[in-house]
Amino acid sequence: MIRWGICIILLSMVTACYRTPVTGVRMHVEGLMENDSAVSVITRDSVYTAYLDETKSAVLTLDCRREADYAVFRYHGVSVPVYIEPGKNLEIFLKIENWEMEVRFAGDGAPKNEYLNNKTLREFYPDYKTDEAGIVQSLKAWEMKLSGILDSMHFESSFTDKEKKRIHYLVYAYLPNYPSYQKYQLQKQGYEASGEFYFLLSRLIPEEEGLMDMPEYQTALLNLVRAFGLRGLQEQDEWKYLKKQMEYIDGQVRSQMIKDFLMDKITTRYVEKKGTDHLEEIVRFYHDNVKAPEKKQKFDDLCRKWVKLVKGQPSPVFTCRDIGGKEVCLTDLAGRFVYIDIWATWCRPCRAEQPCLEQLIRKYEGENIVFVSISTDRDRNIWEKFVKTEQLKGVQLYGGKGNSFIEAFVVRNIPRFILLDRTGKIIEADMTRPSDPRTIEVLDSLISL
Repeated sequence: MIRWGICIILLSMVTACYRTPVTGVRMHVEGLMENDSAVSVITRDSVYTAYLDETKSAVLTLDCRREADYAVFRYHGVSVPVYIEPGKNLEIFLKIENWEMEVRFAGDGAPKNEYLNNKTLREFYPDYKTDEAGIVQSLKAWEMKLSGILDSMHFESSFTDKEKKRIHYLVYAYLPNYPSYQKYQLQKQGYEASGEFYFLLSRLIPEEEGLMDMPEYQTALLNLVRAFGLRGLQEQDEWKYLKKQMEYIDGQVRSQMIKDFLMDKITTRYVEKKGTDHLEEIVRFYHDNVKAPEKKQKFDDLCRKWVKLVKGQPSPVFTCRDIGGKEVCLTDLAGRFVYIDIWATWCRPCRAEQPCLEQLIRKYEGENIVFVSISTDRDRNIWEKFVKTEQLKGVQLYGGKGNSFIEAFVVRNIPRFILLDRTGKIIEADMTRPSDPRTIEVLDSLISL
């Protein structure tokens, strides 16, 4: 009897999908980047991925039971905000030329997506050089302008109400940045925003658990915490800045859901960058505040990885192939200091470091140090062509995506540089870039040993 009941439930779910019109998203890309054919639609709970065919098109069929909601169309680092509605098909036409993006839409779902990608929504940048009253007034005027554009579209109230919330946090996410701009960009020594300013911040960006899936609200919350972390801080000290943010979350945030999100975000970002720096105190704050088991597990895993990367620990090993297809292992480089560059051909900051890296290679030619570049490019052929065309020096290796060495060093952003000693032990798991004058100071001190 129970089995029959389960079968009936499953059958009803399947037939419901057939009764509900499917939601199809068709994508067209012009101006492919490094032959990358993967395109995705990212919803609040799923990632749908397809691959472009020979006509540079792809089709995705989304879950028939999902509600109308915001999503993101992504192609190779290019993100386009979209709104997906059940039963309404959508076509996305993306053109990329000289790193400039042009997007247009067709299909039943086009009107709201054309609105979301209206340049007016992205044109504004606040004048942080004004006073507190001026910045608040300019943001208020911008919110009214965007709300007026939305009202003129005459969309149904369910979308309009949701969109006005998004507009509010899209606009007021800028406000918490005002004190930082005054202190550092305008270099106003000793500047402090007024108590009224911080009171207004808390009122304009309140705790709203129902909006926690909205990226604009998440950004506003994070900026709010950063502003309170900066309050009263008279020096640029990343640890003190983080500690003040953690103390604010611990003492002021009431919602456990929001506390989990904020504490996880700011501490994870710091640990990914700084590793074991003040790790014991960070872990204590984290576990005192975060209750979500999956977040705690992921954070603890990250900390365990970094504990293995402290100075003096044996480095994780790599085995990669060079431009000729020969395997090169870390052990092959024993007896020399090793300066490692994790990079990719598509990464602009990586390529910007290339001339400085070449200068280092020439400067230390004949010295007891080897320069190794490990590429994270998905396509080996593109890497090979770039290395040969640019005649890159040093040991050029192809790591590819998901390389165990890169994962072991918790590489989240590139370029990333690593320095090892002559026995393969870690000197710096996050070494300075070639363009940083401190790099030469460190390398000079090593070769003089």
